[in-house]
Amino acid sequence: MNSKKILKFFLRIFVISIIFINHLSSNNFHEDLLNRLDQSFPAEIFFIQTDSSNLDSEGWMIVGKNGLARIEFEPPNHHVMVADGKWFVVHDVQYDRTSYLPLDKGIFGALLNPKEFNSINKLEVSKLDNDSITTYSIVSKSFIGSELKIYFRNSENILSSWEILENGKTSIKVKILKITKLENIKSLNKNIFKFLDSMRADKKAFLGPYDRNFKKLPTSNSN
Repeated sequence: MNSKKILKFFLRIFVISIIFINHLSSNNFHEDLLNRLDQSFPAEIFFIQTDSSNLDSEGWMIVGKNGLARIEFEPPNHHVMVADGKWFVVHDVQYDRTSYLPLDKGIFGALLNPKEFNSINKLEVSKLDNDSITTYSIVSKSFIGSELKIYFRNSENILSSWEILENGKTSIKVKILKITKLENIKSLNKNIFKFLDSMRADKKAFLGPYDRNFKKLPTSNSN
């Protein structure tokens, strides 16, 4: 075997090794992230959300496991968001408008149900450590241009924030103001992870801590 063939052979082995190591690292980082999320949830979270227009909204959520969550915002925002394991439901109570989105069709599903989401969309996970914060970056070929970043505060090993980026620009950023680990979600309202017809355009839709006084506004037929 001449020197050129030897060089090509070792170059090929080197490239294959790099690809394998990167894939292995991504798998290891994903397992590490799964363990951290498993330790964080179920939880009650108070948060502040900043959108792409740099507008802030405070809110409350309960996050379970396996794709379960309920999100409500401080008035005058009267939206309710519910993840029931399969669907992400967004309901505007004041206008009686509802949207249903498959939970596995957006990168946010990687936070709520990372194991199931990965089996469908094949996530690629990278990890960056510094003294105070560990950052996990999650992308998928199923969602070109979308990236989910999840941040953990190292001093307490707790979830501190997350953000969704679209084409490199922050679309939504959520900063956790307070997080309380829940030992037993059975003590919560039995409908906490449900959106029922009886909740439409009604105060029954809200199960969170905020007092509300609103009037249903006239609109066209609900979605």
